Amino acid sequence: MTDGKKRLKLNTLCYQCLGVLLREPQSGYDIVKQLQVIRPVNTSQVYPTLMRLEKQGLVQSEELQQTGRPNKRIYTVTGAGREALTDWIGTEPEPPVLRDDFLTMVYSAWTKEPAEVVAMFERRLRYLHTAMERLENLLARHRARFPEAVKNPRDWRFYRSILLARRIASLQEDVIWSRGVIHMLEDATAQSASARAPEGE
Repeated sequence: MTDGKKRLKLNTLCYQCLGVLLREPQSGYDIVKQLQVIRPVNTSQVYPTLMRLEKQGLVQSEELQQTGRPNKRIYTVTGAGREALTDWIGTEPEPPVLRDDFLTMVYSAWTKEPAEVVAMFERRLRYLHTAMERLENLLARHRARFPEAVKNPRDWRFYRSILLARRIASLQEDVIWSRGVIHMLEDATAQSASARAPEGE
């Protein structure tokens, strides 16, 4: 953005929508699907954001006629939208916010029996393995489809690849931590049972 021009105040979802649309024009529903990789959102969040961006002149839209299906609105980034996005990239980001209901449960898990907490972590592991398998398949297909583009830092497919890899690494770390917690809970339960057992048994 040129010197002296005031930067627009946009939230992170605005920039994420711009980033998706800069790859190719899409509908709001398509944006929701694309953002599942980095930030799960729903249409009730995306459409008001698109309306805001359009009002500010950062995107434009047109209705696409469809045969046998309802028409849909396709959004495209304007020159001003591209400038706003690239001007924001490299600025100081807001501190990351982690919202995970599972961790909130863990915070107060001392109110439950250890065996119940173990079961809770085992369910978590099943979820993590399922999520990892889905992302690993997605990454493999992406790399197979764009073998050269994923090596080019000037191509958006390169960054989609590294973000998918980061999600997988994060899930792998969560798996290691969850297994370690299960091991500690089982050890603590065994020691407690041993301490309560009458001598001579």
